[in-house]
Amino acid sequence: MEFPLWAVLGLVTATLSTGMMLTQERVQLPGFVMAFWNKAAAAVFSLPFMLYFGAPDNPYFYMILFGQSLLWAIGDVIFFGTINKVGAGVVSRILPVSVILTFFTWFVVDPATLEKYLETPWLSLAVIAALCGSVYFAMRLKKCAVSWAAVRMIWFVICAAVVGPIIAKLAMGQSTFAQGPFAYVFFQSVLMVVMWLIFYAIKKPVAHAALFNMRAVKAGAMVGAFSFLAVAANATALKLVDNPGLIPAIAFTDTFLILLYYKFIGHKENSDVIAGLGIVACAAVIIILKSV
Repeated sequence: MEFPLWAVLGLVTATLSTGMMLTQERVQLPGFVMAFWNKAAAAVFSLPFMLYFGAPDNPYFYMILFGQSLLWAIGDVIFFGTINKVGAGVVSRILPVSVILTFFTWFVVDPATLEKYLETPWLSLAVIAALCGSVYFAMRLKKCAVSWAAVRMIWFVICAAVVGPIIAKLAMGQSTFAQGPFAYVFFQSVLMVVMWLIFYAIKKPVAHAALFNMRAVKAGAMVGAFSFLAVAANATALKLVDNPGLIPAIAFTDTFLILLYYKFIGHKENSDVIAGLGIVACAAVIIILKSV
């Protein structure tokens, strides 16, 4: 069995995502502040690579990317804000629920992939069984008061996580292998920063001093470095894989990495750890089955 490149990139994404969430949990910046400087830094880090490899000339790439940017301009603020309230561990164990919906939604977007899965019915049934296992463990999260409260906080992020990989895969299909990942990170980051600046000018969600200070810039730059690499790795993986639901499935192993970190530092968890690990285990089984 050959371990596929998209799975390797998924693990890279998971590791970097872990760094993002744990950094935010430690610095506790307001959600809007961290989201803003995270993407500002990601735009700066990705700019040299985008200039070197060039930008796609397909207008559909930018049209799709605009929709993606609007989606995550809202989702990122909620995401970082929720980490401040319930912790990175709880958030990382809720988001894998979106994998199941993404997986099946892609068959509607690309029926040819469904036909491919039907060619190997027993293997596909095993994948579906693993997905059902994910559903079971996801429902088990409701028994944990902390986790269910977090679900209510980040329902929009869950929805964004469902359609986000699909939109990203569609965007990557409009670019070359070399240009796509870095152009995706750069233009998405720039669009989101512009959207937030417009929102800030109208609503003033945080004080001027809270947004523009060195502590916020430094913390945002650290998370932005993780984000730049994570989004580039994730975008590349999405271009390679046949169903975009498989990438979040392996990328959400950041749950396990965060639990290992918590155990290492002696941090006590109040949420349903077994349910979260069950989701990750089922996601891992899906990847293994697709690698056979």
